Amino acid sequence: MNPIEGHLPARSPLHNILAPTGIAVVGASSDPTKRGYKAMVGLIKDGFRGDIYPVNPKADRILGVEAWPSVAALPATPELALLCTPATTVPGLIAECGQRGIQGVVILASGFAEMGGEGVELEREMMRQAEAHGVRIIGPNTSGVFNLHHRLNLLALDNVKPGDVGIVSQSGNMLLSLALEAQHNGEVGFSTYVGPGNQSDIGFSDYLRYLGEDEHTRVATLYVEGFRDGREFLEVARDVTAMKPVVVYKSGSTEAGQKAASSHTGALAGSYAMTVDLLRQAGVSVVHRSDEILPVAEGLGLLQKARGKRVAVIADGGGQATIASDRLSEAGLTLAELSEETRQKLRDVLFPQATTHNPVDVAGSTDANPSLLATCMEIVAADDNVDSLFLVGMFGGYSLRFAESLLGDEMRGAEAIVDLSKATDKPLVIYSLYAPIKPPALRRLHEAGLPVYAS
Repeated sequence: MNPIEGHLPARSPLHNILAPTGIAVVGASSDPTKRGYKAMVGLIKDGFRGDIYPVNPKADRILGVEAWPSVAALPATPELALLCTPATTVPGLIAECGQRGIQGVVILASGFAEMGGEGVELEREMMRQAEAHGVRIIGPNTSGVFNLHHRLNLLALDNVKPGDVGIVSQSGNMLLSLALEAQHNGEVGFSTYVGPGNQSDIGFSDYLRYLGEDEHTRVATLYVEGFRDGREFLEVARDVTAMKPVVVYKSGSTEAGQKAASSHTGALAGSYAMTVDLLRQAGVSVVHRSDEILPVAEGLGLLQKARGKRVAVIADGGGQATIASDRLSEAGLTLAELSEETRQKLRDVLFPQATTHNPVDVAGSTDANPSLLATCMEIVAADDNVDSLFLVGMFGGYSLRFAESLLGDEMRGAEAIVDLSKATDKPLVIYSLYAPIKPPALRRLHEAGLPVYAS
């Protein structure tokens, strides 16, 4: 069953394009410096399950795969074509693809409307050909696409683990940054990536609708320089956020950033503050730094497994408790109301000055006994009013901050948290100031598969 069946008005046409049974690589090459080479390597190395048709009139075979002189000469009709050729060739190739029955094309070339002048007219001609022949366009000026669960990799990225986070990003370097981060931190894997480029045809609304429908995507993440149709995007976002989390990093918060976005993809950035406000009203989780994208996505993905949106925060600092509460509220979550029984059990183990309502602030109770944080988590996890738990502060760093002799107690606390994660179906998320340096207690949590983030 479609994950959001009954919410979105029509099934996205991107399903056939991003999960093709065949693909033509127009401009395929044996030259390692060419993008047509990198695309072929990605498809072959990742074991693309469909048919690969290299198109190059000057080659009989490319990387061991039989090549064809033109799209018209192909022995069968793939759903997708990747165009690795210069911008001036694109309109004619789109007409040829349409005449062959190809449904969608990915256009890597730049030199269209984002350049102004003649590029604007070239993009108009490209769209005239696409509309005349019924071809959908990803791009132009796109960094590419992948769909890892279908082994479609047109970027030749190595060591990208399949998972449940979908990405749409107007920056290819942003994808690279997130992929590198995922290799070294957390348990994040990716489902689909699309670089929308100039959004000449298919825009953010279409991509978000697809990610909303995609059974392999639990969380949709987007890096946005500008929306083509903000009103339509907000309508789609309301539908999708009702079923799965959507995380957006919107650039262009300054005039300089807006100018850079315009020259990069021709984006219309619009008012930053108004855009962020409207996105939040639509249920979108907005982040303000690139290093927040994956932690927020993974955390929200975990909370999808929770019974509800009631979160308990346990902190060893009042400031972090406040910040965590703000961020949870912005993400559409609520602070759980702890039962009187739970609060009394917390009073029994914490200092009198500790705060036992939610967020719980241990107020120094754990400075000489960090494993007490695990005890607090066990107490709170037993409360029926709580759906998930966030531990916030400096767990893992007590032996560094106070005394080396506390390391043993921290390790006992880490083991207790691991045991709790096995005993409860409530998600546990840990934010620590010491996460970047990976001290032993946090390494133990990470090895056990628990999400550990830098605060």
